[in-house]
Order: sequence, then C-alpha cells, then structure tokens
Amino acid sequence: MVGPSPTAKIRTLGPGVLKSTDSTLTRDFSADVTKVMLNPSNSSDDPVTFLDGSQEINTTTSWTLDATVMDDYTKGGINNWCLTNAGKKIAMQFKPTNETTAMGYTFEATITPIGIGGDVKAKNTQEISWPISNLQSVQNSAG
Repeated sequence: MVGPSPTAKIRTLGPGVLKSTDSTLTRDFSADVTKVMLNPSNSSDDPVTFLDGSQEINTTTSWTLDATVMDDYTKGGINNWCLTNAGKKIAMQFKPTNETTAMGYTFEATITPIGIGGDVKAKNTQEISWPISNLQSVQNSAG
C-alpha cells in the first residue's frame, strides 16, 4: 500500500527577501545581508502558588531581527541609513526563500544603529539586532 507522497521540505535559506515595506522608508536589505534570523527570547516569571496547591507561571516571548550585513560606505549605504533612521519603527517582510510553497513573515522592527568600519583592506561586516513586534507567518507570494 502506497501512502500520499510527502511534500518536499525546503531547508536552504535563500535566495529570499528581507525588506522594509514601510511606505516612507522603503529599503531592500536582501543584497546586504549574509546571515538573517528571526530570533525568539523566552522568559518565565517565578511560579505563583495558590492555596489549593496549583501554580501559575507567566511565560513571555520577545523577538529580534538578527542579521549580519556587509558595510556599505556609499551615500545612502546601510550603515548611514541605520544611523539616520535610528529609533523609527518600520513594517518589514522576510522571505527565507522565494519558493512559493514556503512561508514568509511580516513584522514591525525598530531600527538601531550598526557599527561602521573594521579591519583595513577588508570587507567588514556588522551585526544587526533590532527588536520586532507583530510577527506574523504568511504564505509566500511568487518571486
């Protein structure tokens, strides 16, 4: 007896998309990032014990957009863009792959500055760690 064929799993990151979908601060980061991750941080409060012996534990999850980007010292490059727009909250989209059967993600990110420079005669990288909120999983669209 032959069962239904399993759906092929998509396990490789890229080619994909990381971009701002904000109408006032549009920017495609896809050609700047060499590593990208939506990273959860889970924390729990100490349990509260009630008279009947039951316990309640409050667990929360916060998220960050963590990425490694290549320096870009041109006018409007990512380093200066982050510095200029620090503190602004923008709508963003992350597609780990452009495969239409994959999932994508939308969220709001708060921009923070990134480093500038590094080793001489090298293509330096910087780390992004932006707090995000309103993370939603959405079906990828074509491309």
